[in-house]
Amino acid sequence: MSKKSRYVVGVHLDLKGTMFKPSYIPQLLGDLAGQGVNAVLVEYEDIFPFKGIDIAYDRKTVWSRTTLRKFLDLAEMNGIEVIPLQQCMGHLEYVLGWKKYRKFAEDKAYPSTINVTDRNAVSLIKEMLRQIVEGHPGSRFIHLGMDEAHAIRHTAKRLGRTVQEVFLEHLRVLLPVVESAGKKAYIWTDMLEDDFHPGAFKEFAGRVIFGTWDYNTAAGDELPVARLKGVRYSREWLDEPENPAAPSIGAGTQFVEDYPAHIKKVLEPYRNGRLYRRNFHIDLWTKEGMTCLPVSALRVSSNLSVLPPYNACMRNIRGWSKAIHRTKQLGQIGTSWARGTSWCPPNFSIDLQWPQIAELSRSMGNSPRPFWPGIPPKTVERIIKTLGRSREDWRLEGKIAAEMEALSPKVKEHSFEWDGTAMMARVLELQRRASYNIEEVDFFHANIRPVESEWQRRIAEQKQTLRDIEAMRKKVIAHFGKRYHGDAFNEWVRHLFDLYVKRIEDCQAICRKKLALAKKVYASKK
Repeated sequence: MSKKSRYVVGVHLDLKGTMFKPSYIPQLLGDLAGQGVNAVLVEYEDIFPFKGIDIAYDRKTVWSRTTLRKFLDLAEMNGIEVIPLQQCMGHLEYVLGWKKYRKFAEDKAYPSTINVTDRNAVSLIKEMLRQIVEGHPGSRFIHLGMDEAHAIRHTAKRLGRTVQEVFLEHLRVLLPVVESAGKKAYIWTDMLEDDFHPGAFKEFAGRVIFGTWDYNTAAGDELPVARLKGVRYSREWLDEPENPAAPSIGAGTQFVEDYPAHIKKVLEPYRNGRLYRRNFHIDLWTKEGMTCLPVSALRVSSNLSVLPPYNACMRNIRGWSKAIHRTKQLGQIGTSWARGTSWCPPNFSIDLQWPQIAELSRSMGNSPRPFWPGIPPKTVERIIKTLGRSREDWRLEGKIAAEMEALSPKVKEHSFEWDGTAMMARVLELQRRASYNIEEVDFFHANIRPVESEWQRRIAEQKQTLRDIEAMRKKVIAHFGKRYHGDAFNEWVRHLFDLYVKRIEDCQAICRKKLALAKKVYASKK
């Protein structure tokens, strides 16, 4: 890497999804360094080796203290700063789901956010945070999470206070745990943006790093959408029903024209007619005197189990890079959500996100090493863009998989990631075939007009698809099982295939009944 950025260039390691084996850690950190990454935001969840707090869902994947030390030592050797993330308000499903701790939830029907007025609940979170701080003596920053803690709205209502007041009071309680160790806290800002009241943050300037985020993937530096007090669209878009870039407008959609007067005043510097400056949050927090380390999207919660929407991620990364260069803030971290929440199905593995990591690094001023030497960069770019379009609107994943398979012998490094990407393109192709098998039966749910041979054809195609699914399942397990293990890995494999198998088997039963009825109908006229 010939050119080195002055910014923090980070990657989020979310360890609640398909879990890699500890033996992969040296290569992972070495590869990140080769791409110009100088920080990792590590969200351990229940794989951290807590003492006296038993929250592990899958004990086989919990790190030992030795594994943690090796990880930290290797990160330092590679010039990578480790920023640990311990959720301290919301997204605590992995803790509050257990009956032992469910009493600490604000909403026990959906135990995700702690009751911040319960001293025992706060003591538990402070102890987890203390152990995270203690386990990372070399870290400058400690991330407290605190995003999407929606249940504190109930707390605020109960106390007769604003959400922002409740949020900031809890932050004040947590800060001594971090600051007593000589470190700075880092938080997500969406809860403050959703209940934004300007001028309340002076005491946190220089003490707390603000991690603002927005995963909007539209193109352009100005957009007819703003995310403050929720996601809001320009009402003028209602008059553009055929605009392919327009959002899906529903009954609950909020509009920028309905902002309260004080919010309109706050946003006026970032507005141009019906358009708003992309990622204006960083400008807003900069004006409030806050230090920011915003984040973009390498892998978001809704990406699911197969392939990234590469092009959408690239647009988001580039948009944030412009905003960071504009405001001269700390840098950019690409978030990579392994699941939507602790309870959601796992997303695709981290092996498929290296093109986004390279884009993040380049956009922040680095010159990352070619990840797949032996393949011309222009060819890699075209393949990734086409796969991105295949996720979004094209159907060329089979053609691209075939090209990648043919090029595989030329890949000089990272053949595991290359072959895994091609394999997931084949999985997408197979899932689409399975979906067609199912839709073709659903389409005829109300009649039996096709002749017997048509039902026989469907049954034969369904059988072949089921054979191909089982063959692909074995390939996926054999390939990715070299690097991943544990319950979440098995869950991911089931998520790729099992629902399709069940639905096709149901369709086979329907087709057999339709076949029998069709024989009777078409034999009835003598």
